[in-house]
Amino acid sequence: MPHHQEALEAKILQNVNTVLATGQRTTLQQISRQADLVEDLQFDSLDLAELSVRLEAEFGVNVFVGKIPSTVNDIIHRLESAPHKEF
Repeated sequence: MPHHQEALEAKILQNVNTVLATGQRTTLQQISRQADLVEDLQFDSLDLAELSVRLEAEFGVNVFVGKIPSTVNDIIHRLESAPHKEF
């Protein structure tokens, strides 16, 4: 896996863990690209909204525009395909 993808996953994990900690839930040591935000991470609509704001602040990209991403891989794909962004 290229280094930039590892760094991107680490930043997403950090943001996911911040949302989990806000809800007083156990944080994760690692995250799978296939992890489903609702089914696996148990995110509700408020968690998704918080994650959206945090990711936009971190990357300058709103990955929740149009269709809400269902997996970590969806988030990574949207970040990587954002115009003029280097992660």
